[in-house]
Amino acid sequence: MSLSILVIATGLLTAAGAARADRFDALRSDERLHNGLLVITIGRHIERTCPSIERRSFAASAFLLGLAGHAMDLGYSRDEVTAYVEDDDEQERFITLARAYFAQRGVTDDADTEGACRVGRDEIAAGSPIGRLLR
Repeated sequence: MSLSILVIATGLLTAAGAARADRFDALRSDERLHNGLLVITIGRHIERTCPSIERRSFAASAFLLGLAGHAMDLGYSRDEVTAYVEDDDEQERFITLARAYFAQRGVTDDADTEGACRVGRDEIAAGSPIGRLLR
């Protein structure tokens, strides 16, 4: 499956409608949130593409809750955070960034199982934020 879905489908946040992009400026420009959502996007792709790597459910849930709490600390409601994460343009932006990340590591096809597994194993071995969400 492609990188087209962010992990927020875990049900940690409630559903909300799409919102105007300018409402998301503070979320979009927040480094912690940006990096965290990119980590989730990359980790989710590795998990879905590589059959020998899976998500550490507790670690991923805790990480996601921390990001949601941080976004709400910026003054956004749970519904607004959900709208941001589910926004088609924002999802496409993170997918594009994740594809660039994979391309820098020699993985240029979303369906490249061996490439996703190699990157996942490398991240796990390095103990990176991505690797800490996987096993």
